[in-house]
Amino acid sequence: MRRYRIDEKEISEINITPFTDVVLVLLLIFMIASPFLVVGALKVKLPEASTAEPINDNKNVELFLDSANKLYMNGKYLSMQELIIQIQMKLQANPAQGVVIKADKEVFHGNFIKLLDELKKVGVTKFLIGATKRND
Repeated sequence: MRRYRIDEKEISEINITPFTDVVLVLLLIFMIASPFLVVGALKVKLPEASTAEPINDNKNVELFLDSANKLYMNGKYLSMQELIIQIQMKLQANPAQGVVIKADKEVFHGNFIKLLDELKKVGVTKFLIGATKRND
């Protein structure tokens, strides 16, 4: 009796289902964690004032001065020279534009005054100083 051998091919595939599961879990973790990373990026503790009022104007430029005397505009660190150039460009577009300075309560008075002086030299005429509302 003759035996016939059936030519069987091995079927080999890459199963990407576990890989897809891992990628989706990582995506969810990053989506949940990313807002916490962005919010905690600028550590500026504003001083408290009982007469503080909210600013509803989005037309102003927001500057942050942290306790290490680093300047930030739009969440990006800038040196004083870079800041001056950016402010000059914004003032060319809108000369009446104001600047909101949100300085940490630990910033030395002299550093704050130096920032005000540099901004005034550039031509900024409207200053707003950031504070948090004190609950008395």
